[in-house]
Amino acid sequence: MPSLRVAALAALVAAGCPAHTTPPPTMAQAVEAIADDDCAAAEPMLHRLLDEQLGDPAQLHHYLGVCRQTAGDLPGAEAHYREALRLNPALYESINNLGVVLGELGRHDEAVAVLGMLAQAYPDEPEAHYNLGFEQAQAGDLEGALASFRRAAELDTCGAQALLQESEVLRALGRLDERIEVLQEAVRRLPGDGICAVALARALREAGRQQEAVAPLLAAAADPANDASTVAAVALELRNLGHDDHALAAARGAIARAGGDDEALRVATLSYALIARAAGRGDDAEAVLREALVRLPGHRELSFFLGGLLAEQGRCDEAIPLLKAANAAFVSADPASPQARETTRALEACGAAP
Repeated sequence: MPSLRVAALAALVAAGCPAHTTPPPTMAQAVEAIADDDCAAAEPMLHRLLDEQLGDPAQLHHYLGVCRQTAGDLPGAEAHYREALRLNPALYESINNLGVVLGELGRHDEAVAVLGMLAQAYPDEPEAHYNLGFEQAQAGDLEGALASFRRAAELDTCGAQALLQESEVLRALGRLDERIEVLQEAVRRLPGDGICAVALARALREAGRQQEAVAPLLAAAADPANDASTVAAVALELRNLGHDDHALAAARGAIARAGGDDEALRVATLSYALIARAAGRGDDAEAVLREALVRLPGHRELSFFLGGLLAEQGRCDEAIPLLKAANAAFVSADPASPQARETTRALEACGAAP
């Protein structure tokens, strides 16, 4: 026979009392959790609001789709966005996100259809044209993508992302002069932006107009808004243009900007070492690599570069321990990798076995 407590609980359930004993959340709380990248907290709130009919079901399904998309559950996200649109076909964000999800699922023709409808319904929204252009390019419609990116760039006169995408389509179409014009506009909009400067420099170099690229690159190297990895890319482009001193100064600046970011330090240090070595400044390359290894002891790429540099100078006693450590790390990750083979050859050149 059940206890009185169990029997009372059963009676309450049978009588239809709610299972939840805590006050229901609000939509604002769920949306705030999503904004804080905390879908683990948001999803139970959204489901409860949906179960208890305490919010707009179309909006609730939309935000559940956002959480599923964030979690990488693309089929789940698609299902929620479609349900949101069944309930309210005019939800801009659900249409947009559905198109993006379809593209991420590799269903580009379906994505183009959805986003094309969105761009027609909201002709003044740059995001709609941008996402449509991206999916048109993925589907192989380069002319359509070009038109969409151009429209997005016309509507968003402050940003440069649509221009950068437009330039990539023009590159694929082989229209170099138009590509340069578009990238010059991107640099005008965002002077000092490293990504725009590097893209323009590459196009100008391809056109044989190298010297026009120097000023935008120097502006980008000096702009504090660019992160270490971007400035490292600027430095390498300056090296490609034959401006070694400017390139080394930019790469040294990239190292300074890395701060506590180990990956940024790796990229900046290797960029500096590559430029210095090619410029015949092996001592500078060695010093920078040693500085980085103090913070990242045993790092396989830094050890490999420094070991190879020392081996080139005939300093095999110093090189061998570094090369052995790098080789062991590369072989452990992938015995057939180019780095594993190259470190093996470097050791053999020093008369040592891996």
